[in-house]
Amino acid sequence: MAEQREIETKYEVGPETAAPSLAAVPGVDHVSTDEVFHLVAVYYDTDALDLAANRITLRRRTGGKDDGWHLKLPDGADRREVTVPLGDEEDAPEGAASEVPEKLVERVRAVVRGRALAPIAIVENERHTTYCHAVDGGLLGEFVDDHVHSVSLLPDGPEKQWREWEFEVPDTSPGRTTAVAVDKALRAAGGAEPDAASKLARAIDAEVARGPVDLPKKIARATAAQLLAAALAAYRDKLLREDPRVRSRGDDSVHQMRVATRQLRSVLTEFSGFFEGPAHAALSSELKLLASILGAVRDAEVLAQRFAQFDADGEFGGAGAALAQRQHAAEARGWTRVNIALNSDRYFVLLDAIDAFLVDPPLRERADLPATKSLAPLLDKRIRSFARQSMVLLADPACTDHDVHAIRKHAKRLRYASAVVDPVVRGDLRTEVKALAKVQNRLGEFQDATIARDAVAELAAETTDPGIAFRLGRLDAVEEFRAAQARASLPGMLRGLR
Repeated sequence: MAEQREIETKYEVGPETAAPSLAAVPGVDHVSTDEVFHLVAVYYDTDALDLAANRITLRRRTGGKDDGWHLKLPDGADRREVTVPLGDEEDAPEGAASEVPEKLVERVRAVVRGRALAPIAIVENERHTTYCHAVDGGLLGEFVDDHVHSVSLLPDGPEKQWREWEFEVPDTSPGRTTAVAVDKALRAAGGAEPDAASKLARAIDAEVARGPVDLPKKIARATAAQLLAAALAAYRDKLLREDPRVRSRGDDSVHQMRVATRQLRSVLTEFSGFFEGPAHAALSSELKLLASILGAVRDAEVLAQRFAQFDADGEFGGAGAALAQRQHAAEARGWTRVNIALNSDRYFVLLDAIDAFLVDPPLRERADLPATKSLAPLLDKRIRSFARQSMVLLADPACTDHDVHAIRKHAKRLRYASAVVDPVVRGDLRTEVKALAKVQNRLGEFQDATIARDAVAELAAETTDPGIAFRLGRLDAVEEFRAAQARASLPGMLRGLR
């Protein structure tokens, strides 16, 4: 399976429009042409066109140099293409979606959620290709002149013919520079904005992709409803982006996916007064469970790295390594739970519920007020109240580590909530938000040291080796000192938030 970032621009052209000579474009030294290919692509999606709604296309193409399965995923304004050679679909297990390779199904499982993938369109294309080269022969970009015939396989779907140009460049500085120059030449020759975002959209005569939540040009005029909807949509999209990375155990993926669940939950809890009905509370509860499952992996991962550092200089005689090994085992157990959770009906129901919530958020009338007069004052009040309550709790001799952990969770929710309001935050409130971030980071230092002490104590209770027990005691003393330092600095930091 190969993967690359794709930067391409499409143009609508008439049947008789002449393509310009790209050799005359600034920056292009010479061009070369290729044979004419007859490409046949079968596009796949669910009955509800879930892939199309998420700007994803999946096709099986033959007839060219890149025969195979092509999965195109959104990557900001550009696209990332994942390819699987023909024949790999035979590796799909019994019951997998309509011969689509399991490697690709995994990348979109959070989008299709168990719904069957089936052919929705056939697109035949006579492709004429021209390559733009630099002086050294390096490829600057690829221009294609496509003569297309399509048949929609949807009920009462149309049959169409059209012509279009595409110019694709590698994700490099020279490639992007060439794209700008070629764009001017193609537009001057008659290339126009395409009628549809993709061949598939035109073939099935449907534009179903979700667009971003509309915000006013003057963001200060945004309503609470607009900012809440925009934040929920952005965090939902982040959750879906991280899902395939978690399934393939990508770097930092489980952490980022847990952050996305917490960000969603912070909107639903900290701004619960703007929502009516029970839906937001039910979603919050399910997101909390998902975050805890992801958290087991993340916490073990962090502790393993932390303990491994203790033995970097051999000072603790292998005690750190022993602790790290236990955390790696815990991490492996956590991954098993994550895999089960991400393939469960409960998870897919949660994703469907989030989508449904976003389609028609159950907002109260107060959400129609400007965010500067609703969300911002509420955030200011919540931060100040948090600071006062936390100082009282920390000053109580009976305050436990569990209580400090509760303060940390509250600070984290407020910090995530502040990101929702950030577009309209000004003046003193912006200063408060920055100070809150420092408080939350210090609370994180306390929590890391505290859970490290718990892990040390767990191993110490099981060991019968006096030498190991002694070294574990030294490790505990280090973490105890770190926790005490972090906790002692909190009252002064909180005082600035009142």
